[in-house]
Amino acid sequence: MEANKQLKYITAITAIVSSIVIIFLILKATNILDDLNASAKEDASILILTSDNLNDQSWGGLAYKGKILIEDEYNTSAEAVGNVKENEDTEKLVDTYVDKGYQLIIGHGREFSEPFYRLMNKYKDVEFVTVHGNYSGDNLSVYTFNQNEVEVVAGMAAALKTESNKVAIIDAVDNRQKDWGFPEGIEKINPAVNLMYKVVPERTSKLKAKEVAESVIHKGVDVIYTKGNSYNQEVIDYAKEHGVYLIGYLEDQSYMAENLMLTSVTNDVPMTYNAIIKDYLSDKGLPHSKKMLNENDGVYGIAPLGPMFTESEMEQMQALTDVEITH
Repeated sequence: MEANKQLKYITAITAIVSSIVIIFLILKATNILDDLNASAKEDASILILTSDNLNDQSWGGLAYKGKILIEDEYNTSAEAVGNVKENEDTEKLVDTYVDKGYQLIIGHGREFSEPFYRLMNKYKDVEFVTVHGNYSGDNLSVYTFNQNEVEVVAGMAAALKTESNKVAIIDAVDNRQKDWGFPEGIEKINPAVNLMYKVVPERTSKLKAKEVAESVIHKGVDVIYTKGNSYNQEVIDYAKEHGVYLIGYLEDQSYMAENLMLTSVTNDVPMTYNAIIKDYLSDKGLPHSKKMLNENDGVYGIAPLGPMFTESEMEQMQALTDVEITH
């Protein structure tokens, strides 16, 4: 009887020890797999596609700067391809680079949303990301930002300096339906201002942009917010000839028209790539939804106001916003 008790005791102890060993081995194997997955992500090859060219003064140039940033910051290997026709070239390029082992593919612009949405089920082990856009899925994420609060400041600046009560936006893409702050800023200062919204027919066309600038100035506009990095120089040069105030975009463009540039809505688009890779390498991974970046991600800001603003005007604007306003 005593022997049976001892046998049961030994069996129970053996079972407990075996369970502990099995659990330990499972946890160890899981950690090894996690380490392997993390290592694989760190060694991942990244493809960046843009429909624009890759020169310094273009939207596509910001994709190239994003590539350089993530290579320096995360020791990753990335390749940027410019002048991609999104509906003709995307699938062919994705096929080619996936065959080479690329595991993360980023589309620099909303135009890649639909092509990536079509491709994501074909390559379920590949992560797709677009900068801006609306489509998301099991392996498709969107990183975007809403610069509403700083555009409010730009709108206030325009409303304070227009004498004709006519202000124009020259945009590269039709964003009138978006939640954006420029009209709100105008409204805070002077609801009587007439805001003209124009979209350049060919978003990278310098000639078309200049023609749009000419047409709005002819209608009496004396402040232009120009939102196309590829054509801003032409719009600014033409506005300078006619003494028209300006609001720049993407970078502080006061150097182009020091005495006429009210301010600039700045975008540090390469910081979007920083956010993407940071999430990609994290334990949680990419969101597979739309992620809205904010000022803490360093993707947008407002440049210092130009010399044409008085201290009184700056105080008036500061009282209406939480954004820090400087000269």
